[in-house]
Order: sequence, then C-alpha cells, then structure tokens
Amino acid sequence: MLELRTMVFTGATALFALAAAACAPDSGTGAGGAGGGATAAVYRGTYEVPVTADLAAAAVYDVPEVEWTVVNGSVTLDYDLPLGLVGTKLRVEFTGPIDVAAGKATLVGPPGDAACTLSASAVSCLETMKGLLPITPDLAVVESLAATEFAGPASMRLDVAKQFSVDPIGIVHVDLNAPVTPDSPETEKPEG
Repeated sequence: MLELRTMVFTGATALFALAAAACAPDSGTGAGGAGGGATAAVYRGTYEVPVTADLAAAAVYDVPEVEWTVVNGSVTLDYDLPLGLVGTKLRVEFTGPIDVAAGKATLVGPPGDAACTLSASAVSCLETMKGLLPITPDLAVVESLAATEFAGPASMRLDVAKQFSVDPIGIVHVDLNAPVTPDSPETEKPEG
C-alpha cells in the first residue's frame, strides 16, 4: 500500500487568499487582465515518486516553479517535471474544480489526473499520468544531474527514472509559503 507523506506548514494567509479567489465572482476588472476572482502565482515545490523504501531517498526532486492559478472555482496546475527524473523538458498541466471548504481539487489534463489536497500553506497532488506514455527518459542527463542533485549513488536515480517511465505516478507538493518572483534566482534559465 502506498503511504503518502503529508507536508505540514503554518500560516492561514495563503489558504485565505486561495479561498477568496476561488469564491469571488468574476467582475472582469482584475489586475493583469485576469478578471476578478482570479489569482495566479508561481511557487517552489517538490516532486516525489512513490517507490520502495530502498529508493525513497532518491525519489524526491526540487521543482523550482509550479504555477497554481485559481479562477472562479477552477484551478490550473502547470509545471515542468524534474529534469533529474525525465532527463528532458516535459511540461504537464491539469485543470479542474476546487472545493476550498473540503480542501480538495480534482484535476484532469492530457497527462492524466491529479487528486489534490489543500492546507493553509501547501497543495499536494497525487498524479497518475498514463497520458504521458511512452516516456523515454534521457538517462545520460538523469545520471549527470544525479551527481549534483543527489548525495547517493546515481544508480538509484536511474532506477527511479526507469520506474517512472513505465508507471508515471507521482506527487507534486506546492509550498504556498515559497512564492517565486520573476527576478528570483529560481526563474533564471540556463542557456542551451
């Protein structure tokens, strides 16, 4: 049985903003042309692949930018899967209704589906992404990045990538207390 870790954070401000945006009527006068009742932000996050205990240390990746956009009771989750997991740029997007009172969102998209739970300062989404199959990870990139992103043997990261490529299930954790601004180091993309 898969045991999911729950990230616990403090601070009700982010959930309040999320609730206000999800419940506000669309007046069409919101900032940035998004219309009233809209909120869009980019946050830091992590991505976790459910694996056996022997690979668990290798199965958590940083995700520098996760877009979480709420408009009139609907949410869009949009981000790149970790390069250290797939070895190539692979963007995923899910959209669906958000129920702030229940602390849940049920999202779907071309990759598959995402069942999200919300807390005061975090969003965690269990994603089943059969729509990505077949995934052909660039294992040379995965191995190269393992040397700088992971303290253990690169072979562990390669095993996680191989497992994910045939069974693309993972959990994205969004830290609503860690917004990314356009000029922050997280948003600077390397050349090439």
